[in-house]
Amino acid sequence: MIKVGLTGSIASGKSYVLNLFSDLYNIPIFSSDDCVKELYKSNEKLKDFVKKQILKEDEEFNKVNISANVFNNSDKLSKLEKFIHPLVKLSRDNFIEQEKRNNSRMVIVEVPLLFEKKLEDEFDFVILVKTSKKLQEKRVLQRPNMTQELFSKIKKKQLSDKQKEAKSDFIIENLNHDDTVNIIDKIMKNFDIN
Repeated sequence: MIKVGLTGSIASGKSYVLNLFSDLYNIPIFSSDDCVKELYKSNEKLKDFVKKQILKEDEEFNKVNISANVFNNSDKLSKLEKFIHPLVKLSRDNFIEQEKRNNSRMVIVEVPLLFEKKLEDEFDFVILVKTSKKLQEKRVLQRPNMTQELFSKIKKKQLSDKQKEAKSDFIIENLNHDDTVNIIDKIMKNFDIN
C-alpha cells in the first residue's frame, strides 16, 4: 500500500485538496485536523487536561480560548502538543492498519506540520499544497476569530514553502479548481493503482 503524506501551510487548501483525492479517485483519506476536532469533542481525558493545564480558571473550553492560550505561551503549546500528538498518531496508525486490511492500494494522510515534526519518513511520498500569499491571507482572515497577529504567529511556527518544496515529491499550486484537478490528475498518473 502506498502511503502519501499531504501537507502545506495554514489556509493553503489542504482539506480541499485532500477531499478532491477522495472524491475524484476514491482514495481513503485521513485528516489530522478533523481528528483533532473529534478528539476535542469526544476525548474526556484531553478535555480535562486542557481545562487544568491550558485554560485559565474561568475560561470556557473552546477553540478560540485554547488557541489564544497556546500561541502566546510556548510552554503551554509544548504541553498540549505532547498530549495531543500521540492521540492523533494512534488514530492515524489505526486508519492505515484498517486500510491495509481493506486491501487499499493507496492512502493519503493530511498532516499540517509533517516536516516541522519530522514525520516524512512515515510516508512513501509527500505532496505539498501551496497557494499565493494573497489567497492564503484572504482565506485565513475569513476564519472566525483569526487576526493578523495570530496568523503571523502561526506562520512563524511553520517552515516556509521554499523549505517544504525542497523536501516534497509533488507540489500542488492550489489557485483554482480546474488547475488543481489537472495537477492531481498528473500526480495520480505516477501511481500504478488501477
